[in-house]
Formats: sequence, C-alpha cells, structure tokens
Amino acid sequence: MSEFTAAPPCASVPGEAESLRRKVEDLEAQLAQSQKMLAIGSLAGGVAHDFNNLLTAIVGYVSLLREEPAAPCHVVEALEVIEKAADRASQLTMQLLGFARRTSPKRVRIDLHQTLTEVADLLRHTIDKNIRIEPRFEAVSAHVMGDPSQMFQVFLNLALNARDAMPDGGTLTLASSTARKHVKVSVIDNGTGIPMHLRERIFEPFFTTKAPGKGTGMGLTVVQSIVRSHGGRIELECDPGTRFHLLMPLASERSLKHAGDGTAAPSRGKGSVLVVDDEEVVRQVAAKMLKNLGYHAICLGSSREAVEYYRRRGADIDMVIVDLIMPELSGKQVFEQLREINPRVRVVLSSGYNQDASVDALIDAGARAFLQKPYRLAQLSETINAAMKE
Repeated sequence: MSEFTAAPPCASVPGEAESLRRKVEDLEAQLAQSQKMLAIGSLAGGVAHDFNNLLTAIVGYVSLLREEPAAPCHVVEALEVIEKAADRASQLTMQLLGFARRTSPKRVRIDLHQTLTEVADLLRHTIDKNIRIEPRFEAVSAHVMGDPSQMFQVFLNLALNARDAMPDGGTLTLASSTARKHVKVSVIDNGTGIPMHLRERIFEPFFTTKAPGKGTGMGLTVVQSIVRSHGGRIELECDPGTRFHLLMPLASERSLKHAGDGTAAPSRGKGSVLVVDDEEVVRQVAAKMLKNLGYHAICLGSSREAVEYYRRRGADIDMVIVDLIMPELSGKQVFEQLREINPRVRVVLSSGYNQDASVDALIDAGARAFLQKPYRLAQLSETINAAMKE
C-alpha cells in the first residue's frame, strides 16, 4: 500500500456552498456592471468632448450677435433662449464628463445656499406632496470653490435618498451652519433610518438595499467621491431618521473677489493670434470673435502644420491658442515644441474638458492661461488680455 493515498473529498456544508456560490455570482455581476460602466463612461466622455466643440460655435455666435447694434427685440429674445439652452447643454455635458471621469471638478465660486434652493425648488415639483421641504440656512457664508453641477448632483442624490426613506411622508430639512473655516450642510429626514449593520457599507460601490432595477448602488459612492474631490468630508448620523453632514472648505476672500466669470464687457485689442484646433466650427467662430475684438486671426487645423508655421512666422505671432486634444501632436506637444522655438511664446491652452492637474503643470511650465470650451466673446477677450499682459 502506498504511503500516499488520496484524501477523501471534504464534505461541504450545503448552506456554506450555496452562500459561496451566491457570493461568486454577486462578484461576477459587479464585475460585469463595472465593465459596462467603463464602456459607457468612455463613450460618454468622447460624445461630451465633441459636443463641447459644437457648443463653442453656438455660444460664440450668440455672443457675437449680441454685439450687433440695434438688434430687434424679437432677435434679442431669441438669443436669450438660445443662450440659456446652450448653458443648460453645457452643464449636462460637464456632468457627462464627470461621469466618464475625464474631467476634474470645475473651480468657480459657488453659493451653496443658492444650490440648495435650486434643489428644493426642483423637489417641490417632483416628489410626493406628503414630504415637506424645510430650508434652514444659518451659515454666515456658504461660498465654496467647486463645480456647480457636481454639487447640485450631491444634494439632489442625498435628497432623493431621504425621499425614499419616507414612503409615508415626512420632513426633509436642508440646513447650513458655520463650522470654523468650513460650511456645514446637512440633509436631514425623519424616515426609517439606516440599520446599524449597514452603516459601514453605504458608501461601497454597487451596494444597495433597493430591489433589483430600483437602484445601482452608486449614488452615495458618487456623492462621497465628489465631496472628497472638493476637499470636503461627509458624515452620517442616525436615530432618529438620517442626517448626512457635509463639511466643505469656505472660499477665501481673495477667490470671492477675483474669481473671473467672463461677464465683463469684451474689450478690444490688437495683434496676431494663431488658433490651432482640429474642429472647423471652432476655428470659424474663433476667427470671427478675434476679428470682432480687433485681432488678426490665423487658424490652422493641423498641429504639425501649426508648429512649422510658427517656426517660419513666429516673429509675427503675438499669441497662440491651442486645443489640448488633437490628432498628430497633442496640445501639450505643440506647447513644448513652440517653447523650444521661442521660450517666451504666449500660449493659451483650450479644451472641452475642465482644467485639471495636467493643465496646471503646463501653466507652471509657462503656458499663460486655460480657456474652457465653450467660451463666449467676453471670456475670450478676458483671457487674451490677461495673457498679453504677462
């Protein structure tokens, strides 16, 4: 008899085997969902980027038409409608880019009291009338730096969760208070609360207590991600009801006074500006806006051709506006090659994506400014004027 004998198979407990099988199925389903989300995110990012190029033409031409003297009232009214629709489309595009993780949060001044008021107004028209919405703003200041669309999404998600916790009605409170250098925003409901054994899992991706098809389990994960990306934190309190507390850093006085929004009247200048962008509609509207501002525009769709043009005619170019996402050479590569030709070249970077760490690095390396698409005549004017002075 051999000293090595096959060990009898381990008898498994039927309940444990079934539990293991379910866990494997759950993990496989989560992996499939994750892969689907990545594919959707990639598609959404590409669509949103292209859409921002189209919006650049729309809002650009609207801003040009607004400069026309003695425009008829019906034309002015039509332009206002188009502009508002384009602004809304731009906000939706930024949300798509955020979903696709192809953009960092926008950094502009936000009044969270205004954001909470907008959320409350929306909810009053959409949720059960048995739920009373009670704003309670006590913070001296609720100004933060961040992305308006993302912060709106945060409060809306929390409010909808609160609604789901009060199927028989109740009170949803949107409150604020001052906490040293932070503003504390609380979303409070008097609903069913969250069981103790689930509280540590609520921010986990794909974790949900809702029935299949009723929720993705990503709502609170996205909320936590957005809050953290804005330098804040989120806390949970329960019993009675549920209270989510967001602590967001207050914007500095300097950022409150000097955060430009492109609302100033456009001012004229002079000089030659080379625009490098592979989208024809962007080149067309940029050329017309630059001409309106008093500049001579040279627009090229090829990044390699633009570098060679600057090599030959750089002495006649006062500034270069270059798109960051292009075939052949990227905007970063164009900037680096232009700097090799002329270390003092004035370059403004432009993109349909928001400014992020990679853009900040290029600005630290010598780029003069970042121009977010879509942009209006006033924003283009403000950006060029500031870059020309440096």
